[in-house]
Amino acid sequence: MQTEVMEKCDRLVENRNIIYKGFMLEDSLMQILAALSFIDRGETADVKAIKRCRKILRKKHSAFSYLRGNNELFISTKMALSEDPEKYLDDVTEIYEKLQKGKFLGSTYRVLSAVIICDSGKADDSDKVIEKTEALLDGMKAAHPFLTNDEDTCLAVLLAMTEKSTENILSELESTYLEIKNDFMLYNNSAYSLCQVLTTLDGAYKKKCEKTIALFDAFKEAGTKYGKEYELASLALLTDIPMDAKDIVAEVIGTAEYLRTKKGFTFWYMTKQTRLMFAAMLVSESYLDNSATADASVISSTVARVIAQQAAMFVIIATSSAASIASSSSN
Repeated sequence: MQTEVMEKCDRLVENRNIIYKGFMLEDSLMQILAALSFIDRGETADVKAIKRCRKILRKKHSAFSYLRGNNELFISTKMALSEDPEKYLDDVTEIYEKLQKGKFLGSTYRVLSAVIICDSGKADDSDKVIEKTEALLDGMKAAHPFLTNDEDTCLAVLLAMTEKSTENILSELESTYLEIKNDFMLYNNSAYSLCQVLTTLDGAYKKKCEKTIALFDAFKEAGTKYGKEYELASLALLTDIPMDAKDIVAEVIGTAEYLRTKKGFTFWYMTKQTRLMFAAMLVSESYLDNSATADASVISSTVARVIAQQAAMFVIIATSSAASIASSSSN
């Protein structure tokens, strides 16, 4: 296990513990997301700043707002890390409202999409990004109406911010999906998300697919199955590492085992597959931080955060739905 990877793990755990003490009632994955936001900047978590920003958020948005609820800690953390918290919140709110235009129900995923656009410095170009995003979602729905839904908005935004044209993105995405879908039968939705992430990355789609399958098989050979649900998309992050698949997998498994010894990352807080997902993100970022291509590191870091955010929301929403069903049944 690389020293840099271990240091990233330690910083993440340290920040997670600080966030946990300040926000004990928040979801454990959301605490980790907040901690991840601080290690991106190489900073120590500032609970006081987050709480100040939470007051601003609560003052400007009602308890029924999609910017609050499950998103409250996440949005407050993002505000705390910005130079002007109130402006950041106003920008996110404005972009979210643009994404909501013509839609009846609110959406956690569109909130995350608004954050992605702001964090990428595209707030002033949000109209163009949203227009391209909608075109991509329309194209995805036309090709795969049962695979495309609200959850795809975040990754569609990432695709929209690439320099590839809408036509080229949709063409590459379809070619990638056709190449890879048979390897993940019964997990078509997760496989489609994986293909969306692969399409955000540069390179020939066949080579990216081959590396992805090699990585997935290497995990199985090592006696560790990589998750096929919401975790699967994160596998794409490892394809840019210029190493043999077996060596990459050994690094990820070693990182996951190291995290397993830390509070907040044990089986009480997350599944083995979720821990592998976070390990894959940390390994990917550590190697790409040392890459000669700075853009590759930035893109990978952004994609990693989006996957982590979506994964956290998927688990929270699924858990809430299960609890609601159980409650209804008992009554």
